[in-house]
Amino acid sequence: MAMSNGSSGGQAARILVVSLTLAALPAYASAPRDGLRLIETAPGQASWMTEGEALEISRARHAEGKCGGYFDITDDPAPPAPRALEIPIEIYDGPANEETVRPLLAEVSADRIRASVDRLSSFHTRHYQSEGGAQAAAWIRDQFIAASAHRSDITVEFFEHPSWRQPSVVARIAGVGRNASEVIVIGGHEDSINHSGWNADPAAHAPGADDNASGTSAILEIFRVLAESGYRPDRTIQFMTYAAEEVGLRGSQAIAAQYKQQNVNVVAAMQFDMTMYPGQNPGITLITDYTNPELTRFAAQLVDTYVGVPWREDKCGYACSDHASWHRQGYAAVFPFEAPNADMNRAIHTTRDTLALLNHQHGSHFAKLGLAMAVEIGTAR
Repeated sequence: MAMSNGSSGGQAARILVVSLTLAALPAYASAPRDGLRLIETAPGQASWMTEGEALEISRARHAEGKCGGYFDITDDPAPPAPRALEIPIEIYDGPANEETVRPLLAEVSADRIRASVDRLSSFHTRHYQSEGGAQAAAWIRDQFIAASAHRSDITVEFFEHPSWRQPSVVARIAGVGRNASEVIVIGGHEDSINHSGWNADPAAHAPGADDNASGTSAILEIFRVLAESGYRPDRTIQFMTYAAEEVGLRGSQAIAAQYKQQNVNVVAAMQFDMTMYPGQNPGITLITDYTNPELTRFAAQLVDTYVGVPWREDKCGYACSDHASWHRQGYAAVFPFEAPNADMNRAIHTTRDTLALLNHQHGSHFAKLGLAMAVEIGTAR
């Protein structure tokens, strides 16, 4: 690694450049086979299978107390090329913006988070191929717009996916400082799924309160507080709710791959997927595999400084959620989770994933953590 040091007073921010060494991966055949998807279960290990067969991977993972387990790379089978990972080195200096962050934390409303989960889980399903999935994305977009109607520096739009009905949603708070071209991503998936059948029926009831109305609602609350406060970041902050996570991280893959192709400088990507089921030992679990260790250590500092709850570390395995899409493209990702995987919510992907099982006060911890990270990294030093 190499460091380039810059000073304050209008000069470029200090950047840590890490040269990633990725194993050479084979180039898979790009032509899809009728009715089959190309499913990657480990780096360099992919095979053609039906969607039902792919979902069996996810079911088996849940039986082990973990999530996900595969990328659906049918639409983008070429392995990503290595890239230089640039992270603002100032994040290693620890929290430095308490005067800005603490008043914002006081504005986080657990009741608002609960209300958003209640609304999102009221859709019969948010399956990526369903009308409910498209309607839920439109509702999310409208919440972003309503919270930022007074801000000319904020834009909200769909990221359309030609292969399915549900769009992803992207809201941007434009950076105004010397580091405006650097981007912070705060995201989580908006879709839900019911695994009761061999093939997940797009019409099957899938409230998805925890998975992932909870994470989506935390994102909406972070955005609302920042938008209403008038905070104008130095770095650009983008809030994303991804479509089609439950079928191989397809929405986040499409966005992360496009950002990589366009050379967008994402300096941090924070993932919220399941945030309101505290398990037996409430706190925040920081996922350590397929994430960036320095960014994860910084998140732990933010928990200690601003959230004041216990934190622990755990692993969730290959492609367990959308942070893996950013990691796969060489970006720095961090993933705070609601509980250790062995103690996770076993009602997800069923009709029992409802608000009745959840704790919205626990969910507010994640909104506070995301808010702290947005401001601490969004404010250049």
